[in-house]
Formats: sequence, structure tokens, C-alpha cells
Amino acid sequence: MKTILLFSILFCVTAIPLRAQTQEIAEIKDDIERIKTDLAVLTTEVKNLKENVNKRFDGIEKGFDRLNNIIIACIGIPLAILAIGATLWGILANKRGVRDSAQQKEIETLKAEIETLKQRHIVSP
Repeated sequence: MKTILLFSILFCVTAIPLRAQTQEIAEIKDDIERIKTDLAVLTTEVKNLKENVNKRFDGIEKGFDRLNNIIIACIGIPLAILAIGATLWGILANKRGVRDSAQQKEIETLKAEIETLKQRHIVSP
């Protein structure tokens, strides 16, 4: 009887820590499951955050494209106007130069004729 009592006490003593260990293991498993769900939630939040950041960067890039076009237009249009004006001015100045030189030649010939007429007038009044 003593042996049965001794074995039953021994089994009870060894069973109590085993039961406590199984409870701890169950708690650890629950903690791991909570951590897994938290990790899944965090990964989805990070994915959503990345998508939002990418969308905003795309919007910013479109804004920069518009601004670049506006800057190019603000610089390009006045430069084009200046280039056209300078070209026209050069063409007109060149025509004036040709006219001026032709008029200068004509003035010289007229001066020469006037001088010859003056000399003829002086010689034969």
C-alpha cells in the first residue's frame, strides 16, 4: 500500500508541473498567434502606406512636369519673339544699308552733276 501511495504521490507531483507547462505552452502559442496577426496588420498598413506614398510622388511628378512646361513656355516664347525680331531687324537693316549705299551713290553723282553745271554756268553765263 505504501508503494501505491508513493507512486500516486509521485505521479501527482510530476503531473502538476506538466500541466503547468502545457498551460504555459498554450499561452505562448496564443501570444505567437497575436504576434502573427499584429504582423499581418502591420504588413498591410506598410503596403497601404507605400501605395499612398507612390501615388503622391506620381502627383508631384505630374506637377513638376506641368511646371517644367510652364517654365519652358515662359522662357521659350520670349526668346522666340526676340529671335524673330532680331532676324527681321537684321533683314530691314540690311535693306536700309543697300538703300543707303544706293542713295549715297546717287547723291554723289548728283553732286558731281551740280558741280559740272556750276562750272558750265560760271564759264558761260
